[in-house]
Amino acid sequence: MEEIRALNAEKGQAIPDVLFPTFQIYTPRLTKNKEAILSIPSTTESYGSHPRQKLDIYKAPQESKDTPILVFFYGGGLTRGDKISPQFNLVYHNLGAFFAARGITTIIPDYRRVKSQFGGEDAVFPSGAEDVSLAMKWVEKYDTSTKRNVVIMGNSAGGVHISTFMFEPSFLEQRKQYVEGEGSILLKGAIELAAPFHFGLAAADRNDMLMTYYGSEKGYKENCPLGLLEAIMKSGKSREEIGVPKVLVLLGEWDPVDDIVKPVEEFVGLWKKHWESDIEFNVLKGHNHISPPWALNAGEAEGEKWGEDVAKWIKN
Repeated sequence: MEEIRALNAEKGQAIPDVLFPTFQIYTPRLTKNKEAILSIPSTTESYGSHPRQKLDIYKAPQESKDTPILVFFYGGGLTRGDKISPQFNLVYHNLGAFFAARGITTIIPDYRRVKSQFGGEDAVFPSGAEDVSLAMKWVEKYDTSTKRNVVIMGNSAGGVHISTFMFEPSFLEQRKQYVEGEGSILLKGAIELAAPFHFGLAAADRNDMLMTYYGSEKGYKENCPLGLLEAIMKSGKSREEIGVPKVLVLLGEWDPVDDIVKPVEEFVGLWKKHWESDIEFNVLKGHNHISPPWALNAGEAEGEKWGEDVAKWIKN
């Protein structure tokens, strides 16, 4: 983690400034552990009809009816990201293998992205949550012989998508079914890893992407996670009434203040003001916005601590 500390001291917290340097720090570490990472294989399945609607499954080596399931949605600013990085194919295999090795079957879906210079699939709100919804319907069918405990986790833009699934009214019945355990899965929790809960302080160069995805400035103010939660709070409904599980919010020590830290603090504050409990908030010491997933299986206990803590939270 010393290299991440040095990077923070030199470059600060802005995501574009730390993105590729963080990749460069962890690439040799993950390469060194390649054999261990790949010792837990993955299989790929389709969860919908769109070419992007595919997911990778990392089974816990001793999987049983009591093995919890983690469904992880990666980040990428709504425009980028893949379940297996085309530039470095150990990411996110490293994350899937990390949690599988700790007795948690892990599922990593791809999802549709906003069209940009990097590619994309013409995603518009609420396509991210629709992909979460379809992936969860696939998880329902994964093991119908028993009721499996499930936790969803979203990192950065992935956190936006799982938040939309949790708060947008059109997914209410599906959420309640999962939280109440009416089918083959019981949604026990959601983990928000450095999610931008609103975009009021976002850099100006993100405006075109936000307008493309949300349709208007009004759209991204009302339909960002914080906006959706504010509408729920005005309704006076309880967490149970809207089918939302317990939430763990994680923030990197060196996440960017305007893009991530302030929106996270406002989200947590709003939740606690109205619902008081069933939310936990932890800061990941020594991590920037990019480093947490890359640190898993990189051979450094300090960098992996957050993953060990999450594994315990899921199991408990």
